[in-house]
Amino acid sequence: MKKVAALGILLWSVSAVALADARSELQQKLASFDRFSADFSQQVFDEQGEPMQNAKGTMQLARPDRFRWHTVSPDESVIVSDGNSVWMYDPFVEQVSIAPLEQAIQNTPFLLIAGGDGKRWQQYEVSRKGDAYVVTSKDPGELISQFSLRFDNRNRIQRFTVLESGGQRSEFTLSKVNTTPKSSNSTFTFLPPAGVMIDDQR
Repeated sequence: MKKVAALGILLWSVSAVALADARSELQQKLASFDRFSADFSQQVFDEQGEPMQNAKGTMQLARPDRFRWHTVSPDESVIVSDGNSVWMYDPFVEQVSIAPLEQAIQNTPFLLIAGGDGKRWQQYEVSRKGDAYVVTSKDPGELISQFSLRFDNRNRIQRFTVLESGGQRSEFTLSKVNTTPKSSNSTFTFLPPAGVMIDDQR
């Protein structure tokens, strides 16, 4: 019995070290750039793995916590973080939702990529599966249960996959990646168009 207990403790220790190493490796890769921009293509799959939709757009980020995600097709939408609040704009319904950054991260984990607060990562497990870093939420109530990132040989994000708690999966492929883009502060601010409905949840 003692041998079994000792083996269990050893395996737990090895697993904990591996998880810590994976988290550190991922954070180091993300910290290697302060700004980032890319075009993306997205493919959405349903719970059974059947293709549902394709989308395209652009993304930009700047540390700490600033982010702009612009889907241009098939329907336009914009998500912007200025480091404190997140604006989510849907032109089709002419509505802007505004949420505090910490609340928005639960539904938009991409903000972890631009984050400057290492404490947030304590809410997630990070592991390695092949060439991918897999980030899993410890909160069973979170909309995004898991996402994974893959990097190219220059430590630039190349692909990532998002798995929702309901089983829907989105796969993103990046192109025109730039880790030294020219962007101004206005890139990470959002002014609601005149006449749109504003849902301010701050």
